[in-house]
Amino acid sequence: MKNKNLFGGILAIIASLMGIIGHIVLFLQWYRIGMGAESAEPGCEILLKYIHPLLSDFGVFAGVLFAVSAYGFFTKKNWAFFLSVVAIVLALLAAWFINVPYMAANLPPIYFMLFWPYVLIYFLLLRAVGKISWSQTLLALGTGIAYIFCWMNGVSSTSRIITHGDPIFVLVQRLHWVAMIGWAVVTVGVIMKPKEWMRVTGIAAGVTELVVGIPLAYATAQSLGRFSLFALAPIACLILIVLLVWPKLWEKWTGAEK
Repeated sequence: MKNKNLFGGILAIIASLMGIIGHIVLFLQWYRIGMGAESAEPGCEILLKYIHPLLSDFGVFAGVLFAVSAYGFFTKKNWAFFLSVVAIVLALLAAWFINVPYMAANLPPIYFMLFWPYVLIYFLLLRAVGKISWSQTLLALGTGIAYIFCWMNGVSSTSRIITHGDPIFVLVQRLHWVAMIGWAVVTVGVIMKPKEWMRVTGIAAGVTELVVGIPLAYATAQSLGRFSLFALAPIACLILIVLLVWPKLWEKWTGAEK
């Protein structure tokens, strides 16, 4: 236990420095460049102007949570691992999404230099510190991906509402957030203490995203004449729904009682 606390504290310090210093430095270097870029996707300029600062806030706050969890690890507090799990879930969102509008504006996906180390920290934190099984670790990774994709659809719908005002985006925008929150709860829950209600929450979040995401993906694919990124969330949710409703699979992968 002493070694796990020491390793957890070291990981948390590294992640904290990445979140605080990394996001501040990258934001100061790239924010004005992003705002001045010509975007190939409608609404991306809004994401670069307003969502970029918001995600930087998320990244810095995740760094703060990691710093507090490091204190918890070094002082052998039971809450340290939970706080670090919340921090890594927030950090992965902050370091991933802004790369999408950057690439759409023909800019380098600079935040991947934070995202991929965070993925490594995710596995080390869960497997080496938390002793979480591989099945739970991978399932939580899958629900985390769905959480990020639902966030992406909610944010992108908001930008399309501002730029175009199409009724379909107005109709579905809020329910993407509902699905996102559901998957975020399930992601943390799968890692910490899986319960049956979390499986039900995941199914509800997945079905919600299918209902609002499939029409949106179809409509945007028709207008763009190609595969729409709005389809990523429904695809991820469909896969997860199949896994969650598969008989006995939830209990087998998570060890949760029915």
